[in-house]
Amino acid sequence: MSSYLKLLICMTLALPVAVFGLSGCTPAEEGTAISIEESTEEVEELTEEVPISTEEVGLPPAMQMDDGEGSAPKRDGDGGPGEAVDTSIRDAGEFGDDALLAELMPEGWSQTGDIEHYNVATMYNKIDGRSELYMAYDVKGLSWVSMVDDANQDNFLDIFIYDMQNPTGAFGIYSVEREQGQEKLAIGRETYKTGSNYYFWKGNYYGYINASQTNAGNDAAGEGVATALMDRVEDDGGMVMGIDWLPQEGLIQDSVQYFKADAMSLDFLNNTYMGEYTHEGAGKVKAFVSKRADTAEAQSIFEAFNVYGGDYGDSVAIDAVSGVEVGFTDWGGDFYDAIAVVGNSVVGVSNVEGKEAAVKAMEKLLADLK
Repeated sequence: MSSYLKLLICMTLALPVAVFGLSGCTPAEEGTAISIEESTEEVEELTEEVPISTEEVGLPPAMQMDDGEGSAPKRDGDGGPGEAVDTSIRDAGEFGDDALLAELMPEGWSQTGDIEHYNVATMYNKIDGRSELYMAYDVKGLSWVSMVDDANQDNFLDIFIYDMQNPTGAFGIYSVEREQGQEKLAIGRETYKTGSNYYFWKGNYYGYINASQTNAGNDAAGEGVATALMDRVEDDGGMVMGIDWLPQEGLIQDSVQYFKADAMSLDFLNNTYMGEYTHEGAGKVKAFVSKRADTAEAQSIFEAFNVYGGDYGDSVAIDAVSGVEVGFTDWGGDFYDAIAVVGNSVVGVSNVEGKEAAVKAMEKLLADLK
């Protein structure tokens, strides 16, 4: 039985929330493979939980990287290095001003209504069912405006821009909502286009333009607005935290995702980067790296991962690969997850077809991390 089906069965039977929700693992700038070493950085302590209804969000299966949705993190994490964020806005009554979205309309288009602003407490009114995902990445607020085609009142563009408080949060939400294989544009730090819709991030901001129709006129208007909007966003060009954790050789760049919480739908696995690789002898392989506070914390995640696999998979075997202890979970149907501890990091591959291919994928990952 596949790992995805097992997760679905677990959710259907409403197992206690203490049971781990594992169903296998699921744009980055070019870099080089890194060395995973013991971290001496302090781990950010985030104590405030963000409630979520999984029914409202409509959680996709873990690691469905090609559907543009990513996972739906439920709460802030408490492990791994991170950036300080301002959480006071969660109780604030006001957010935003009009300057960022004012007078963006190109020739032949008109603004309809006022520019609207939503803080964390009110954002669900605009994006019902999606606000919890943004909250998990420490969103500060949302600003929105709509414009209409003067020649066709049924044709419009809606502009959304989110203040994510830091570049890591902005990239993170961009990465989990990104559709792999879409047209990439040099707007902001990164932009992709699908149909006449544009998705972009720069500095602390993530945003998108949704078009009512797909046509050349909307293409031109959307690109013009996205360019003008990103030109207004300040960006010091600082590195995204963790963007270089994944080895670069064979990495499919637009597959990289950052999960601040609930990576692979596991409530104990946060601050995790995932990406898809093309490996000789193993085809496409999904790999993940998660830096933890120390080796002891990494080991506890390794053990929890294997306990769940033993409870809900066909079997778990602990084998040595390249001198490293690796846990292999057989999910049935000849599909495997694998996990290991390297220094203060948890690393692994997911949903690999065949034990031999999983071993080869782990050999490659471990070699590239050294």
